[in-house]
Amino acid sequence: MEAFFAEVEQAFEEYRQGIENYQRKRRPTDGWLGFGRSMGDDPCNDRLDERIRRAVEGLCAQTPPPDVAEKMARRLLLRDDLAAWPVAAQWMLRAIERHALPLIPFLSTEDAAELSKAYSRRYKRWERLPAQKEICRALNARKG
Repeated sequence: MEAFFAEVEQAFEEYRQGIENYQRKRRPTDGWLGFGRSMGDDPCNDRLDERIRRAVEGLCAQTPPPDVAEKMARRLLLRDDLAAWPVAAQWMLRAIERHALPLIPFLSTEDAAELSKAYSRRYKRWERLPAQKEICRALNARKG
């Protein structure tokens, strides 16, 4: 199961490299008024999304024990380095949080309650996108 964690970490590292490459090649007017390229157009976003999806699906296919599911969910939902990423990347990192949803049924009720509390502190109600709202609902349902 450690291979899935290694895959997630490698995906994040390669995403960081992709962002740095984009920023080095970026022209000052890229993205302005819809002209040029924007960070959202870069293929590193799709690669990250796909790699995280595959890693989580692979882990779930092996029926992870609650502690393993909690560790992966925590990694996806409660990144402690989010503020260190460029703003454009932060949106993508928020979007991939939805890949934690298949892990929630494997969580213990105690872990779900703890994650729910921490996740709710991270995103206030008015800041939540649909993915964050769905995660909050799933965690609350799992904690009982």
